[in-house]
Amino acid sequence: MQNQKTMMIIFVLTFWGFAFCSTGLAQDDKKFIPGENSGFYYTIKKGDTLWDLSQKFYNSQWDWPGLWEMNDDIKNPHWIYPGKNIQIFLKEKAALKPKIVKVKKSEKEEVPVKVETSFSFSKMDHIGFLKKKAQTSLGSIIKEQDGNLMMAANDIIYIKPSGKGALVPGRIYHIFAAYNVEEKIHGKTFNGVKHLIKAQVKILEHKVTYAKALITNAYRPVYKDDLIMEYYKRDTILTVEDKPDPIEARIICSEDNNIMINDYQIAFIDTGKAKVRPGQIYSIFRENDNSNHTVWSGKKEDSVKIENLESGKLIVLHTEDIASTVMILSSKYAIHPDDVVN
Repeated sequence: MQNQKTMMIIFVLTFWGFAFCSTGLAQDDKKFIPGENSGFYYTIKKGDTLWDLSQKFYNSQWDWPGLWEMNDDIKNPHWIYPGKNIQIFLKEKAALKPKIVKVKKSEKEEVPVKVETSFSFSKMDHIGFLKKKAQTSLGSIIKEQDGNLMMAANDIIYIKPSGKGALVPGRIYHIFAAYNVEEKIHGKTFNGVKHLIKAQVKILEHKVTYAKALITNAYRPVYKDDLIMEYYKRDTILTVEDKPDPIEARIICSEDNNIMINDYQIAFIDTGKAKVRPGQIYSIFRENDNSNHTVWSGKKEDSVKIENLESGKLIVLHTEDIASTVMILSSKYAIHPDDVVN
């Protein structure tokens, strides 16, 4: 029985196209808790069954063993309870499509059931962002208490206030670094300021000319002259929209300036809050440049236009004025800056 179940889930996961792995996007024999764990999930409603949910998500009732397999705390697939959060995987292509059924020699269109899927990302409060201008700094790090050049969690640091805002004892702030971005995107130069969130810091006391603080959580190494800004708590749970209106966007760069951007890495696209919103899923395409290959059309030589090659998918996590922060969900081929997003 166990072997049959294992074989079934291997088939289902292969068919689904992509799955989250050990980078914080899958659970090992643990209850899935939105906001603390990361991944796609659905909240069970009264009357739901795994059989019906399989039909709603994947247009196939026979995919239900996959839902059961990935939610280890469901002991009996015949008993699921309203309000419980279950983890799911999304297929690369939308599954919910209208079906046509024949009724008394006439055709009737069955309206698909809309299933509200959510995406949970536990690290939402420390993803980077890209803006037109640098975020206002409340201060900069002078030194670490013991003179360490590289600072981490539990280190005591001293901060020089900028005078542009208060550093209140007992309050949590972000440590960040800002970098100018100048990238050639779709033949034009894109300019902005990338902000990397490095750590959280708690102000312990405020002296006349400096503040003393404790680094409570660190995500990257912290150094002298790194900056302080207000702590912004972002929603860790997003409602998924997997078929939004098309956009014309490009990937600017990754958070860490990788030449090739891989699955689950954070990146930025050159479209901001006016056109996209968190939770939307888009496809990534490699542009086929075939300008060096021409054909004779009778009067002149024309370049052969080849459609772009779909190379992956991404989800929007956060939006700013000129750019948005995204996560690469899956990739069939290498993803690079200037790849097309729509």
